[in-house]
Amino acid sequence: MIDYKVFSLSDILDNFSDKEDELKEIFKNFSCPLEKELENFLLHSAIEYQKIQFGKTFLFLNAQKLIEGKIDIMAYFTTGQKAIDISKMSQKKKHKVIGSSIPGRDNLKSIAGYLIGELGRDERYSSTDLPGEEILKECYKRIEDARKIVGGNLIVLECRRKMFSLFYEKQGFKKISEEASDKGRDLIMLYRKIN
Repeated sequence: MIDYKVFSLSDILDNFSDKEDELKEIFKNFSCPLEKELENFLLHSAIEYQKIQFGKTFLFLNAQKLIEGKIDIMAYFTTGQKAIDISKMSQKKKHKVIGSSIPGRDNLKSIAGYLIGELGRDERYSSTDLPGEEILKECYKRIEDARKIVGGNLIVLECRRKMFSLFYEKQGFKKISEEASDKGRDLIMLYRKIN
């Protein structure tokens, strides 16, 4: 695995406060042709989400290149909050997703969860250079920091159906439903309980 450092976009913006265009030029180097949405989010939305406190982005920077004075983004993830509609779930499914100890569980229409909104690795780096499990591990650390302050026991994310069996199922995620959450892009909503 290649050495990396994780920085919040917030901290990076502090250093680029009057040079956002320069930072966006660096973002243009991030390439993920299989998931163009990752490129677009980083370039066009991440800074705005940060400014309005809608989501927090964390960048994996190549540690060696950082020593050389270069910013090379190996991967990134974005966290946020999400209300999950549970109004149409059966009582059995609600029990699986949110547990049995939530007061008034049977009457709840939605529940809050920590959202992993974006998660991806630059195509120049392989899963040997930076495993997906390592990216998730760093993501979990940030979620745990928030959890210590506000509580919560649910992580949610959307992914393409094929990524569920290729990666997320092995990481302990389960499908909220078999139905596509975004039919046009065949995305499914996943969850993982935090113990």
